[in-house]
Amino acid sequence: MRRKFLTLVCATIGLGSMAMADIGTLSADTAFQMSQKGELILIDVRTPSEWAMTGMPRDSVGATLQDADFVARARGAVYGDLEHPVAVICRSVECSTKAAQKLVSEGFANVFDISEGMVGHLGASDGWIKRGLPTDPFNPPMR
Repeated sequence: MRRKFLTLVCATIGLGSMAMADIGTLSADTAFQMSQKGELILIDVRTPSEWAMTGMPRDSVGATLQDADFVARARGAVYGDLEHPVAVICRSVECSTKAAQKLVSEGFANVFDISEGMVGHLGASDGWIKRGLPTDPFNPPMR
């Protein structure tokens, strides 16, 4: 109901193209399989210190939500194709939800939240690490 209301409000005030896109959810397993097939880009929105502790999901792009260039890095990851599916992951769920909302507000059309995150969510799901999904080591840039 809320989505229909927002879409109606946007259309009424001339912002039809800005109506919010749906944010889907994916399990870590599904996101990994899709990323390996080239069906989506996986974006890890955690911080560099978190990447250093656990590594990053295999073949993911690091784009910290708090950085001013977050959206630019996400756009670069999809080569400017805002229709290309992206999935965001964080430690447990809070930052990935915010990141997904931010990407949708910036025009990304196919956004998914890996709601179980890297370490699981409140015991309800295992998360990337406990599932044994592959990670890549984080190598900080040379200064």
